Amino acid sequence: MTQSKQKPATSAASLVGDWLTIERLRNLLNVRSPSEGVAASSVYLRPGEAVKSPEWRERLSRLGKTPEESGCGLVCLRTGDRALVIAPPFPVTESSQFNVWNEGPLWSLLDGERTVGVVLVRLGRYSVAVYRGGDLATSKTDSRYVKGKHHAGGTSQLRYTRVREGQIRRLYVKVCETIRTQFEPVADELDHVILGGEKFTLNGLLKVCPRLDDYKDITLKRRLNIRDPKRDTLDDLGSTLHESRVWGFDW
Repeated sequence: MTQSKQKPATSAASLVGDWLTIERLRNLLNVRSPSEGVAASSVYLRPGEAVKSPEWRERLSRLGKTPEESGCGLVCLRTGDRALVIAPPFPVTESSQFNVWNEGPLWSLLDGERTVGVVLVRLGRYSVAVYRGGDLATSKTDSRYVKGKHHAGGTSQLRYTRVREGQIRRLYVKVCETIRTQFEPVADELDHVILGGEKFTLNGLLKVCPRLDDYKDITLKRRLNIRDPKRDTLDDLGSTLHESRVWGFDW
C-alpha cells in the first residue's frame, strides 16, 4: 500500500509567533531573502480580506485565526521550502500578490513616519501619550485609588461595591479628560490610536468615554499588553509600537 503524502507540520513555537522590532525583522528578511533561481512569492492582505491563492490559503490555515487578530492585515513571503507570515503593527493599505519575493510594500509601511496616540489603563493608574515615529512627543501619567474586590457578603459588600464602582467611574472621567488634553492639539495629525492595559478596564472606558468615540475610525484593533502604565514604560514603548508578529513554517 502506498503511503499518503503528509503535509509538513507547523511547530508549536511557530503557532505562537515572535514579536520582532523593525531592526530584527530587517535582519531576518536579509537572511531569508531568496537566492537567484529559487521559487518565491509574496502576498499582501488588507485587514479582513481573504487570500486568493489556494496554496497560501492552505498554508495560512495551519496557523489558525491568530495572525488575523491584530486587525492590521498580513504580509506573506515565501522562498523555496520556507515561508514567513508577518502581522505588521499598522494596517496594510492594499492587497496584492507577486510571483517574486517583494518586501518593498512592507518597508514602505514600517518606515513611514506616523503620529500615534496611546491610551494605557489599569485600575488605579493610566498613561496617555502621543508618539511621533518611535519618539515620545507628549504624555500624561497619573493614578487614582481604586479599592480591590471585596468578597464578604451582606450589606457591607453592597456598600463596598458602590464605593468601588464610584472610584472606577472617577478614574474613567479622569482618563477621558486626559485623552482630550493630549489628543486634541494634534487631532488632525493622528494616524492611529492604540489602546493597552487591562482588558476589563479598557472595555469599561470604551463604554463611557465620548473622547474615544471621536477617534474610533483610527483606533486599531490590536491591544498593547502593558502591566503597569507609568512614565518609565512610555520611554520604551516607541519601539514596541512598531513591532511585527512573525510566524515561520515549512512550505
